[in-house]
Amino acid sequence: MSNYDKMSLDASRLFLTYDQDAILRRYPLPADEQYIYVNFLNEPYRIDRTSGRIYTGDRPANFGETLSILDMVCLSPCTPTPTGQWRTLQQLTNAAGAGPVSLDMFARKISCFSGHPEKLAAACEAMGGVARKGGEVSYLLPVFDNFPVWFQFWDADDEFPVSVQFLWDSSTPHHLHYETLWYIMGEILEHLIA
Repeated sequence: MSNYDKMSLDASRLFLTYDQDAILRRYPLPADEQYIYVNFLNEPYRIDRTSGRIYTGDRPANFGETLSILDMVCLSPCTPTPTGQWRTLQQLTNAAGAGPVSLDMFARKISCFSGHPEKLAAACEAMGGVARKGGEVSYLLPVFDNFPVWFQFWDADDEFPVSVQFLWDSSTPHHLHYETLWYIMGEILEHLIA
């Protein structure tokens, strides 16, 4: 078992210590006796109420999916209501008192988009994205129901490498830990690549 698998299992076990009825009162999600249902990146997931494990279709959720979903479900004080005020990671970091932000860790992933802005735009639309102005490719992508992230892409040219920016609603720190945003960004890029 990898460290990521262990952390996913630990997160699922921690979920079981929460009062699930209280979660459903403050963040109303569809539920039955066996599962709590949540949409993540425009795909249906379900949380097993007896094991805390998360599935999409027949596939168990991976580390990033598990921690992102459980963070939103367990941390959020209510159903997210976006303010429409967009912040960069740096701006969210300053608000949280952390250090500088760099998306360099995603450089290899985003390099595959270079020269293919039309395919990237199609992938954004397939994820349920809504086109916005700003960037060469710019979409509001659904992270959770009624909780999007603004994804912007600029292709490489003679002077600059390919780059992306994620803009988050100013209410984000009320619903997700800062570290979780990195898991979500990685999952978004993986979905777009797929």
